[in-house]
Order: sequence, then structure tokens, then C-alpha cells
Amino acid sequence: MFDINTISKRYFSIKLNIEIDEEIKELVLEVEPPKLKALKKITALSKVKNEDTIEELSEAIGMILSKNKSKYNVPSEVIDELDLDQMSEILTAYFGWLAKTKNSPN
Repeated sequence: MFDINTISKRYFSIKLNIEIDEEIKELVLEVEPPKLKALKKITALSKVKNEDTIEELSEAIGMILSKNKSKYNVPSEVIDELDLDQMSEILTAYFGWLAKTKNSPN
């Protein structure tokens, strides 16, 4: 019998600098792969091409980062501190990781 619970999870590691009590701290997250429903929403949010693009992009990044191994809920203030290039690179790296792990034989 195939037991789906025996499949080992893979994690996307990401390092962010966040400000806590006026001090910059390094935050390392092990982001989990998304469930299909979340992946569809993240993909749709990341492709929005209107005046709400930044808000939608922030929401997608928040969904990605907050689904992590340590169950740390990344505050919106942390995401608000990211610039457009950083958000774009996070999405590019994350989707690249998803594609790579999907095609990996292990």
C-alpha cells in the first residue's frame, strides 16, 4: 500500500533582514511547498497586471513566506519593506524551486 504520509517534504530556504525593536535581525525561513489551492491563488496573484499589482504581489509573497516550517507568520510590515525587485526575485526563485523539485526524481 502506498502511504502518502511517508513522502518527505522539501523546503525552500530564504533569508530576510527584518527590523525588531529598532534592530536589524536576520530571519531564515524554510518555506513549505504550497497545496494546490494556494498555488493557484499565488500564481493568479503574481500575474495581476493592473493598478492593484503591488498589493496583489505583496499578498502572494505573504502567503509564500508565512507557510514555513517554524510556523512564523511574517508580518505585513516586513513585506512592506521589500522593494519591487526583491519581491520579483522572491517569486522567480520560489517558482524556479517549485519547478526544479517537481522534476527531481528524488
